Amino acid sequence: MASQSSAAESSEFGIPDRLKGSSFSAWFTKPLCCRYVLAEFKNLALPVRRDGVVEQSRWRWALGLFKGDQCELLGAWSAQVPALSVAHELHDRGIEHIKAISAEGGVDCTSTYPDAVAWSASGYAHAAGSFGPRRRAALLSASATAERLQTSLTRAIKRRAPFADEGAAVAFLMHALENVDRQLQGLPKRRFKAAQRRSRAVGAPASQPAA
Repeated sequence: MASQSSAAESSEFGIPDRLKGSSFSAWFTKPLCCRYVLAEFKNLALPVRRDGVVEQSRWRWALGLFKGDQCELLGAWSAQVPALSVAHELHDRGIEHIKAISAEGGVDCTSTYPDAVAWSASGYAHAAGSFGPRRRAALLSASATAERLQTSLTRAIKRRAPFADEGAAVAFLMHALENVDRQLQGLPKRRFKAAQRRSRAVGAPASQPAA
């Protein structure tokens, strides 16, 4: 858990004061689309050296799936930021509707997005009736992308850790996520097609109308 001193120097969404106004900070608060098919939240731990002791600074980040089966990063927040504040920030940045939410680590957005269906790629059968085959395939593909990015980010953090302080850790995370967001543009269609085959194999009949 981050220390009280690091919490005190952080802005409302967990960005240290000395990084406010930077290009990274601007990217973290960029405007978003009004409708998303999926918002998937993941957790990260950033090892930070404080007074000679390495502590874990906890963060969460989110991947969004929107029209055209395209993905983009929605942002990142310190785990100290309440889940309700995260949901309100997403709404303030433009998101009016989310079809499905995968909330690792207990991120509860139900009060802000009450119509969203709880989604889990590992146990999604219970939500199958809410989506047609193509939509399920898109959700599976996006979840696979989120998992792949989580692994990549975790490895990158391990290579650089421990960080000298909270600011250095957050700057590294911002830079890594900004690069990831650029790479998300134009993901290979084969990933979507593979997910579509999986969805049709274990889900509802192909004749079911798409959500």
